[in-house]
Amino acid sequence: MKKTMIAVVLGLLLTGCGNAAQTSAEPESTVVQETVEESSEVSGDEGVAKEPATETVTEEPASLEKETEEETVTETVTEESTEDVVKEVTETVTVFEQPKTMYATIALNVRRGPSTEYEVISHLSMAQAVEVTGQAQTGWYQFMVDGSPAYASDHYLSETKVEIPAPTPVTQAVDPAAQVAAPVPAPAAAVAPAGVIMVGDSRCVQMQAAVGGGGCSWVCENSKEYTWFSEIAIPKFDQYVGSGTKVVINMGVNDPEHYKQYAELINAKAAEWAGRGARTYLVSVNPVWENPYTSQEEVDTFNANVPGMLSGVTWIDTSSWLNTNGYRLLDGLHYDDPTYVNIFNLIMGSL
Repeated sequence: MKKTMIAVVLGLLLTGCGNAAQTSAEPESTVVQETVEESSEVSGDEGVAKEPATETVTEEPASLEKETEEETVTETVTEESTEDVVKEVTETVTVFEQPKTMYATIALNVRRGPSTEYEVISHLSMAQAVEVTGQAQTGWYQFMVDGSPAYASDHYLSETKVEIPAPTPVTQAVDPAAQVAAPVPAPAAAVAPAGVIMVGDSRCVQMQAAVGGGGCSWVCENSKEYTWFSEIAIPKFDQYVGSGTKVVINMGVNDPEHYKQYAELINAKAAEWAGRGARTYLVSVNPVWENPYTSQEEVDTFNANVPGMLSGVTWIDTSSWLNTNGYRLLDGLHYDDPTYVNIFNLIMGSL
């Protein structure tokens, strides 16, 4: 009995120890397992978190920085452009006690400041009146345009109103046969190898139409400037220039500021053509009135500077003749047919 009781007690004790060991082991195992799982989960979370963190740090700020740089450049350009367009007037202006009426002697530009360094904001037509309020240290007169100070050159404003010239009566063009030997070319025909070659822009195109060709060969196109003259027009007729050829150039109204380039190129070609027995003529840029392209100031600059720069080239001053004898402009830039006939006659009489 005692032995049996002892065995039962021992069995219970052993069983209890086994259960205790199992209970103790399972929590430990569970803890370890949970730790591993948590560690794995944390590791996995960190792996996921690290990539977005890297993207956030490296890519997004880079994109923001790029946008900022572009905005800065744009603002800088805008500010510089604004400074160029709206230049501050620094010249001293003497204000008159009483405004006085003055008149434009030609069509000319009106600028924001008292020199050609300032932007053009308006125009004056020939004989147009303005109420002058002062005079800058540069000599330019000040007056108001749309409530703001504006300026025009003192060389082209006068207290005496000028008379707009009347058109010259129609005269007949000189007989082409008496002036040149070259026949009138058919449309799209090659430039004649001898005779008069007329080179020019839209004014030349219209003069050709007004005189019916006049026995000349014409190399003319509308709205052309120096680049066309040097790169297209000259190569087009150069091979036909020979003994007895007279090359007459009517260029400059579309870009009178390039007068130096015109003079240099024409001098060089004139020397070359003279070696072939030809002669070269340059016609003055004729008057303009108000138009969106060229001012009389710029035309006067061309005509005042070019003659002294020419070498081996005959200057034909049709501009002075027109200012003295009269002309009629249809749009501020192009003439009526009688005026073109007069210009043509003047040129033919100078060859």
